Amino acid sequence: MSMEHLIRLELKKTPVRNYILFSVLAIVLGMFFLLASLTDSSDTVHDFDNAFRSAEMIFSFIFIVFFAVLNGALVISEYNNRTILLMFTYPVNKKKLIAAKLLLITLFIAISLGIGYVCCSLFLVWIDRKFDLLADTFSGAVLEYFVVRSLTTIVVFSCLGLWTFAAGMLRKSVTVTIISSLFFIFLRQLIIASCKEPRESPVMVLGVLMITAAALWYAFKKTVTELD
Repeated sequence: MSMEHLIRLELKKTPVRNYILFSVLAIVLGMFFLLASLTDSSDTVHDFDNAFRSAEMIFSFIFIVFFAVLNGALVISEYNNRTILLMFTYPVNKKKLIAAKLLLITLFIAISLGIGYVCCSLFLVWIDRKFDLLADTFSGAVLEYFVVRSLTTIVVFSCLGLWTFAAGMLRKSVTVTIISSLFFIFLRQLIIASCKEPRESPVMVLGVLMITAAALWYAFKKTVTELD
């Protein structure tokens, strides 16, 4: 059975509309917190750079936790409820079945993040023109920065979400899955704060990808293979 067919089967049994609604609410919530950070009473001078960094921090918390919740609901809980063992009785490659679930979740979160960043960028441009809240002016350089940073953080946040899957699968625990998301968010912010530039370098992104590949390989080996 092809990966495309497995994804279609997962879509049929997944409450996609509910998750889309949650995603929209998450984006709106993120924009609300962004507005609150721009209108605080402190003496901080806000520009597009630190405004977008604030959006990154807000979205990292919301969407990595959301990723972990989806992992728990669509994968980990099926182990606890043993419903996934029923699916394993069908002539379907077990690793491919889990991979299809993971791919579906990752694509959903990545697309949601992309839409969130577009909405956030448009919101920043609009609110700056309307209320002049930002110190600098939107330009082509700012747009290029938005695009590069958005793509980078989408990759990194998706990887951190996959880390939550690995942690949850190894412990067979939804609770561990969600708690690990908070730990990974804190770890990412700690590493970024220790860097000279408040962003992931290409080397850091490559390192995150390599760790993700290793974590997934180990999780699949220790959990899916042992059910054979």
